[in-house]
Amino acid sequence: MGPEIVLLLAVILFIVVIYSKLFSKIVVYEFQKGLLYRKGTFVKLLGAGRYRFLKANTDIQVVDIRRALLSMPGQEILTKDNIGLKLSLCGFFEVTDPVKAKHQSQNYLNEFYNHAQIALRDVISAYTMDELLEKKGDIDAQLLSKVTDKAAALGLAVTSLAVKDIMLPANLKKAFSGILEARKEAQKQLEKARGEQAVLRNLANSSAMLEGNPMLLQARIIQSLSTGNNTVIFNAPDNDVIIPKKSAG
Repeated sequence: MGPEIVLLLAVILFIVVIYSKLFSKIVVYEFQKGLLYRKGTFVKLLGAGRYRFLKANTDIQVVDIRRALLSMPGQEILTKDNIGLKLSLCGFFEVTDPVKAKHQSQNYLNEFYNHAQIALRDVISAYTMDELLEKKGDIDAQLLSKVTDKAAALGLAVTSLAVKDIMLPANLKKAFSGILEARKEAQKQLEKARGEQAVLRNLANSSAMLEGNPMLLQARIIQSLSTGNNTVIFNAPDNDVIIPKKSAG
């Protein structure tokens, strides 16, 4: 290898090293937005693509704009009637204004999480435990309403937010289990009482029919005597009905 070629390779290597020191490159994907800064000043928003820039005075920060999950595990909160519950929260949001998200908050994700946490405590503490179990849909709507404006100020849009689980203390779980058993037993007794009432109504209707039609009573007695060894007792006047007798043998 001649000295000219060695010199050429050295020059090329030097240029590559200098270029890599002075310039940088970055890829912005379709699910991202790039914020271009020059000398610390925001210049413009960049779409998907590959970008090269001078390190000395230029910077590109990337923001993910895909839908993201907000998952808040068991939060211990006191209800209006001072019952301690554990609630978990679930929701979805996305960055709709990357510039605002980066410029308005040092950490917009943590700030949004805290807003959702405070909203959950504010809403839950205004309800009794029974109201919480009955009005879950209303509570979810209130939560979404409380965080929507605060999220918008951070450049975020909340698409859904709802209470996922309501966990009762152990003593309340036991109490509710007893209540459910009592309700089942009460329902069973109610069905039994309804059946007994139906039988009494049928007897009353039959009695009224027999009282108004003595011949019907006589026919019923004959039918009973002919079907087997049955004992039939009726409280009827002797002068109204002829009582047949079953012949011996």
